[in-house]
Amino acid sequence: MSVKVIATDMDGTFLTNQNDYDRSRFLRLFEKMQQRGIRFVSISGNQYYQIKSFFPGLEDKITFVGENGAYIVENGQFLKSHRLSEETVRIVLDYLTENELDDELVLCGEAAAYILQSSEQAAKDFFAVYYTELEEVASFETLPDDHFMKFSFNTPEDQTYAIVDALNQRLGNTVVAVTSGHGNIDVIATGVNKGSAMTYLLNRWGLTGNHLAAFGDGGNDLEMLDLANYSYAMANGSEDVKETARFLAPSNDDNGVLQVIETLLEN
Repeated sequence: MSVKVIATDMDGTFLTNQNDYDRSRFLRLFEKMQQRGIRFVSISGNQYYQIKSFFPGLEDKITFVGENGAYIVENGQFLKSHRLSEETVRIVLDYLTENELDDELVLCGEAAAYILQSSEQAAKDFFAVYYTELEEVASFETLPDDHFMKFSFNTPEDQTYAIVDALNQRLGNTVVAVTSGHGNIDVIATGVNKGSAMTYLLNRWGLTGNHLAAFGDGGNDLEMLDLANYSYAMANGSEDVKETARFLAPSNDDNGVLQVIETLLEN
């Protein structure tokens, strides 16, 4: 079997719309993957601490990639992060504030994610789902004592792509804005994405994209899907994801990732 690494996005892909997965079914498959030397990578735009909370007891056997590729932990060992300069953080914050996009904004650091105290409770509750370590701050005029990797904020869904285009025109070559689906936008260092993270890991393991099976549903999965020889778009995924991926998987609510993994292991 040429698949040596299985990498999956989480929200809208591995997780159902109830924010969970068939854990007993996965454990059976994970044991088979371990026996066959197949690495499992959970890769997401979310915070590392949130992602690993879905796999209790397996933290030392799974590779976690958080913040859209900016934070990588292999089998419980921190490997690397991509930090934004303070100047870049300030430029992006000023832009989001000027355009009144900061009410539903989190600034993502290595120790925690930060949201304004003045944000609506609904926004705080929303981001608390994706950021286990979430702290409220009075303002961003003085930055928390942390290293920052990403911004994440919500927009009206029908305006998302226009805002992404406007941000990319304004911000230049240092950072790039991408949509992760459902009106959410991430701003991250240019060149840092799930594809670059998986390229780093594959090189580390002496493998290539020919050994990779990858699953995704949103715009921030495109580079990873383009890299993988076995690339799967979820049935509930966006059109650009379906155009990029080579194969179509059942929807997240139908445990599509687990269905495909079963087939891969059988073959």
